[in-house]
Amino acid sequence: MMNDLTTRERDILYFLIMIPGLGRKRIRAIYETYGSYAAALEDWEDLFHLLKIKDTTLPPNVKKSPMEVVKQLACEREEREIRFLACTDPGYPERLRQIPDPPLALFYRGDPTLLLEEKTIGVVGSRKPSPYGRAVCATLTKELVHAGLTIVSGLAYGIDGEAHDTALKNGGRTIGVMGCGIDQVYPAGHRKLYQKMELTELLISEYPPGTRAIPGLFPERNRIISGLSAGVLIVEAAERSGSLITADCALEQGKDVFAVPGPIFSALSAGPHNLLKQGAKLVTKVSDILEEWEHILSSFGADNNIERTRILSMSEEEMIVYRKLSEEGIHTDELLQAVPASQRGMLHQTLLVLEAKGHIACLPGGYYARR
Repeated sequence: MMNDLTTRERDILYFLIMIPGLGRKRIRAIYETYGSYAAALEDWEDLFHLLKIKDTTLPPNVKKSPMEVVKQLACEREEREIRFLACTDPGYPERLRQIPDPPLALFYRGDPTLLLEEKTIGVVGSRKPSPYGRAVCATLTKELVHAGLTIVSGLAYGIDGEAHDTALKNGGRTIGVMGCGIDQVYPAGHRKLYQKMELTELLISEYPPGTRAIPGLFPERNRIISGLSAGVLIVEAAERSGSLITADCALEQGKDVFAVPGPIFSALSAGPHNLLKQGAKLVTKVSDILEEWEHILSSFGADNNIERTRILSMSEEEMIVYRKLSEEGIHTDELLQAVPASQRGMLHQTLLVLEAKGHIACLPGGYYARR
C-alpha cells in the first residue's frame, strides 16, 4: 500500500498516468517494486526498456531527462488548472479506496468534498429509456434527493442524464463519473448538464486530460459509480447492458442492488428482472430503498413528508386533479369525467402545470399518473 505522497511523488504519478498504455496495474507494480516513484525514476532508462514504452507518444527527452519532463508536466497542469486526488490523499474517498483495483487518481471539476459523502446511491439504466423508465427515474431520484441522498451516475444519455438533471432541479447533490478525460464533454448533447455540474456539483474521471471517449473505458468507470455508492438502483436495462456491469461491480463490492420492475414484454425490463431473480431488492417506491438504509440515513422517513410537501405546493384546482390520479395511471377521458364540471375546460392546462412541477407523469396512450 502506498504511503502519503509528497508533492514530488504526486508529480511523478501524474507523469506516469500520462504515459499512454502504461495502465494502473503496471504503475502500481512500479511503486511496489521500488518503494517510491522517485526511486523508479532513478532507474528510468532500464525501466523504460523493460516496460517497452513507445517514446514516440511522449514529450522529447523523456528517455534521457524524465525529471525535467515531470516538472514540465507539473507546470502545464498548474497553468491548465488540472486538479486530481491521488489515492493516498486525505480527500480521496475511503469507500472507493477499498474496492478491487481502485483508481490511482481522480481528476475532478467541481466540489471534491462530495466524494466524502456517505449517503450516496448510484442511479443507472438504459441510454434509450421508455417514457415509463424516465418517469420512474425522475420520481425516485426526486424522492431520494428529498431523503438527503447524493446521486451518482455516469453522465450518459437516458437514465443517467435524467438522474443528474432531476437531482439538480430539486436542489440535490450529484456526482458524474466520466468514461473519458475530465476536459472532454461527452456525450456532446450533455454540454449544458456538464457545465452546470462543474460549477455546483462534481465531475470526476480516473483518465488523464485529453483521453477521448472510447467504448472500452465505460465498463471500467462503472466500478467507480458503484464504489462511490452505498448501493445501486437499476431502472431500465436490456439483457446485455453496461448498467448490469455496474450492478455486477456493486455485488462484487458488497453493495446493495435495487431494481425497478417493468412490463414483461419490454426488452428494457430484461436486465432488472434478471437482477430480481438473482436476489436484487425490488423497488416500486422510494421507501423500498430507504428501509434498507436506516443505519446511514438520519433522515429516514423523509419520504413520508414528500406527499405533504407536494400538497402544500399545489393550488386548490391542482390538488383536486392530483387526488383523482393514482400511481397506476388514469386516462384523460376518465379524468375528465371525474373532475368537477367547472374545471374541465382547464384540465389540460392543470395537467401541464402538475407535470412541470414534477408531481405527475405523462404516460403513453393519454394516461397520467402520480409520481
